[in-house]
Amino acid sequence: MLRNAKRFIYVTVVLHAKRIDLKMNYRFGFLFLTIIFLFSCNRDVKFNSEEWKKAGGENITLDTRSTMVNDLIEREILLNKTEAEILKMIGYPSRLHGQEIDSIKYFAVQEFYSWGDIDPKEMTFLKIIFGKDGKSNSIEMFSTK
Repeated sequence: MLRNAKRFIYVTVVLHAKRIDLKMNYRFGFLFLTIIFLFSCNRDVKFNSEEWKKAGGENITLDTRSTMVNDLIEREILLNKTEAEILKMIGYPSRLHGQEIDSIKYFAVQEFYSWGDIDPKEMTFLKIIFGKDGKSNSIEMFSTK
């Protein structure tokens, strides 16, 4: 009987220790995943003209340009620039049906597609408005959705 009691105590202590280890592993795993999630959320990238230009054409569905947009807008990189200067930095504007005005240009940022669709369900653009002096005075995001 004493032997069974010792065995019971031993098994209880071992199982309790394993539960504590398991809880610690869950806590560590949760903490690790939380840290990974927090660091992966901020995907803003500094603007790079060459990378921006490479992300056009068939690569427009990737988020390369959209990760640079905040930097372009916040640092006002394109403000007070002529159209020629902007064309050198980010390439040529897109044509939007019914939206063409000489003083407003739209530059494609990203296209979003639904499964199986050939037409995009949404398109995002940089909308740049030029003043009478020919320099940009407003830059904002524009979406077709």
